[in-house]
Amino acid sequence: MNTLNHVRFKNVARSLSRLLVAAALLSLAPLAAHAQTGIAVGYTGLHDGQRGRVLVFDYKPDDSHLDFSIGNISHTLGRDTTWAGVQYEIVDRHLFAAFGPALISHQTTTLTSQYQFITTFGYHHDGWSLAVRHISNGGLRGNNIGENMVTLAWNF
Repeated sequence: MNTLNHVRFKNVARSLSRLLVAAALLSLAPLAAHAQTGIAVGYTGLHDGQRGRVLVFDYKPDDSHLDFSIGNISHTLGRDTTWAGVQYEIVDRHLFAAFGPALISHQTTTLTSQYQFITTFGYHHDGWSLAVRHISNGGLRGNNIGENMVTLAWNF
């Protein structure tokens, strides 16, 4: 295995282990019985000839409009990062929309500040959801292009 592939493998393994630990901790919480929990996979938009892989863990208590998420972008050069955010979610039958603040682990070529906003639009049905998500700082600092993502989630 060459050095670049070894570094990528270590980054993917580290990101996946963080998401699994977070999922396990939240699933063990007493509120997990009264919440929607989801694990999503997907891809980012194409920047500099690269499309990143996305992993997201969402946790939304049933009696709340707040959706807590931890996500990771990887398999890119210069755009790999992790975020944690909370969104206010509105649901209408099978459609949903959400917006809120987030923090990223480190700045990238497309996310140029630690502070970001997440906007999500999606469709859910029978424990599955398809979502389009955008993360950016809204032009508050630097040349922040942002990241566009499409994800498919299993909700339990």
